[in-house]
Amino acid sequence: MNAIELEVQSREARKRNRAKALRSSGRVPGVVYGGSDNQLVEVEHKVFERIMQAASSDTVLLDLKVGKDKRLALVQEVQHHPLSREPLHIDFREVKPDQKVIVTLPTVPVGEAVGVKTGGGNLEHVLRYVKVKGTPTSLPEVIETDIAKLDIGQTLLVRDMVVPEGVEILADPSNAVFSVTRPRVVEASASVEDQALGEGEGASEGGASSDKAKDESSGGEGDK
Repeated sequence: MNAIELEVQSREARKRNRAKALRSSGRVPGVVYGGSDNQLVEVEHKVFERIMQAASSDTVLLDLKVGKDKRLALVQEVQHHPLSREPLHIDFREVKPDQKVIVTLPTVPVGEAVGVKTGGGNLEHVLRYVKVKGTPTSLPEVIETDIAKLDIGQTLLVRDMVVPEGVEILADPSNAVFSVTRPRVVEASASVEDQALGEGEGASEGGASSDKAKDESSGGEGDK
């Protein structure tokens, strides 16, 4: 995972009115923690949002530039407004390049499963996120997995995923990540067709019985 440079400014001690004023001016308050000391900072809203929107996941490694100092940090948490979804506060967790950290990354399928492409099956994305452990720079942005050979009835497990050297997946190896199931829509359509065919045959038999009854009735009246 490559670190993205982000310039932030130090800010004064927490004050509610000050935080509101910051957001009104297009800046977001935040804190950098995990190092020798916690540091209150502020960042330009548009710049931060641009970085997050371009990222492949919410786990982003940043090279924070605070004045003349630089601090390597992960975006740990972003608090959003419940209605506008605007960021209200950002937590940056300082990390060391050679120190392993635990983060949550999304699982992403690569390619098209043969069971979907030629068999008309459905791809089920069972496990969308996994926890992984590794040094910040060795971590991938997402866990990509080739599913091209996955056929109908087959399942790809956590143990089948490939990650960069030095990265460890912390999920249960037997957990399913992707699977290809039989096309339910086709089966449902077949049932409807069978039912309709059965009703049609019943109607034909009923019509034949009715015609026979009419003939017998007409014949009886003629004898009289």
